[in-house]
Amino acid sequence: MEDNRLNLQMQRRSFLKAGVALGSGLLIAGTLGTPAAASEPVRGGVLRVGLGSAGAKSSLNPFISTGDMDFAVAQSIYDRLTDFDPSGTIYNRLAEAFDHNAEGNVWKIRIRSGVVWHDATPFTAKDVVYSLQYILTPENKADAYTNLSPLMKASDVRALDDTTVEISLARPYSLLPQVLGSKVMFLVKDGTKDFSNPIGTGPFRFSEWSQGQRVTLKRNESYRDAGKPYLDGIEFIAINDPTARMNALVADQVDVVAQLDGNLARIVEANPALALMRSQSAATTDHFMMVDQDPFKDVRVRQAFRLMIDREQLVSNALAGYGRIGNDLHCITDPDYASALPQRTHDPDKARALLKQAGYDNDLRVELYTSDAAPGMLASSTLIAQQAKKAGVTFDLSVVPPESYYSGPKFKKTPMCSSDWGQHTIESVFGQAYARGAYWNEPDWTNDAFDEWVAKARTTFDPAQRKDYFFEAQKIIWEDGGYLIWGFRDILDAISTRVKGMVPSSQRNLGYYRFEGVSLEV
Repeated sequence: MEDNRLNLQMQRRSFLKAGVALGSGLLIAGTLGTPAAASEPVRGGVLRVGLGSAGAKSSLNPFISTGDMDFAVAQSIYDRLTDFDPSGTIYNRLAEAFDHNAEGNVWKIRIRSGVVWHDATPFTAKDVVYSLQYILTPENKADAYTNLSPLMKASDVRALDDTTVEISLARPYSLLPQVLGSKVMFLVKDGTKDFSNPIGTGPFRFSEWSQGQRVTLKRNESYRDAGKPYLDGIEFIAINDPTARMNALVADQVDVVAQLDGNLARIVEANPALALMRSQSAATTDHFMMVDQDPFKDVRVRQAFRLMIDREQLVSNALAGYGRIGNDLHCITDPDYASALPQRTHDPDKARALLKQAGYDNDLRVELYTSDAAPGMLASSTLIAQQAKKAGVTFDLSVVPPESYYSGPKFKKTPMCSSDWGQHTIESVFGQAYARGAYWNEPDWTNDAFDEWVAKARTTFDPAQRKDYFFEAQKIIWEDGGYLIWGFRDILDAISTRVKGMVPSSQRNLGYYRFEGVSLEV
């Protein structure tokens, strides 16, 4: 092995130079900013967490996430090799160090020793191998399959000893530590096939669940961080309606709620018993156009729809000002984000002209499938329908309850749909939202030139050159893609002032659903 060790915790500076760290502003409102360091954490108590995006298809399988509730549960039970801290900087979690050969196509991963599973058996390299091989088996339908399958086969992953994993890649790949930190890259115990009683290495152990309604976890007494977690347990409660979630917090039926709508934030700030947790992020509430369906087969129509929306108004109204405008690209916090591309502006006249060129002259009617499943989703859909009239477009909103939105029969079947994404790196979102055949490639968009630029970026170890390649890939998305990304929303959560130690994260709600450092005041 060449001396190319990437110790992510000890050598943060090298990762910053390599463009792996993400930048984000963390803001805390209300009374949350001071109590964490004021006193020793109190041990005990069960944290009640109100969450949306839960439904009948909820799963305990960490590789198949149907919404934020599934993900939040997995975050407490399982770990990954690498992860992202509250500011979006990558670090080692269960990995200890990465090495690669001179070509960059053979990697060795040294894992942490002394980690145990919830059943007290030791965590070893065999568990890592099994987890990656599980993801790489197409029959398992893991969300991360499209991230890893272009890079390796299941047979390319092996354990050299109890603490060392070797991966032989199909081609040089510079971003392996980054992709292994993607939210869908959890580690499970060797041989796991049944997830009805999940066993992980995380701070909390599974206790019981009622599918799509409630999940109860208890403290992992053998957790590797001495003294943590402080809580006796966590109870995740599905409350899909955002106003109902807020009401549950005010009524002391839950202790924290995630995915707060901006129009409810003022209520939190005015209540001395509550605190608003806010972080600037690359999270989006967006819309996508199915490129294999009319009218969106024509790129001129896709371009017109991006021009007919007023992004400033959408951020101001749909997000109540808690966000910033977007430019039809994900990952604004990634160092390789294509910020040099011109900001697309509101131009309904040009939109109308493009639609006329495409054969739609004041007679275009489009169904938009939407819900209140994410902050600003229904509000933005309603506002876009109003804005579209200036370009001669009529929207028919098909609105369904939040719990059935992503699992409903119209998702990805209707010409235009709403969606939402948490913060990702460019590499992660390219593997999930833009990869050929990926389920979360919501518009079913493909482009050969895009694939070529991404392949070049992934095999380039020079950060400046990689940034140039990613720019070209994003330029193609900006001109041709199927997403309408009008803004980036601040992550807003509301918590009782009894809750201590909650740290906001740019990655996702409620501190990226990390609760090992959280405690409850008596």
